[in-house]
Amino acid sequence: MSTDENLFDEAFVEATNRLIEIANEMGAKYGDHKMGVAFIYAAARYNAYIAAGSVTDADELAGKRDKAVEYFTDRFRQLYDGNLQDYIANFDEYMGAAAEEEATAETAH
Repeated sequence: MSTDENLFDEAFVEATNRLIEIANEMGAKYGDHKMGVAFIYAAARYNAYIAAGSVTDADELAGKRDKAVEYFTDRFRQLYDGNLQDYIANFDEYMGAAAEEEATAETAH
């Protein structure tokens, strides 16, 4: 069993869905692009905090910096690519529902 299979449990899915709900709410207020960049920044900031918390001082963190950047960059790339592949495979279902919701919102004045 891979590390991802251990992580992607019910609590992980619940936390992920809650974060996406918040992003959707804020995206409606500030715009999807701005929210997407804010989400990336927040993830980067939070994961820098996680990396800093795993060491005892700044020198140790500096020594592990390249490895941490590589790890989180690779993980983002893998997860992002997997989600893009999911959207490609389910485009009509996912985006059709989004278009229907948008059309309903526009006519529900």
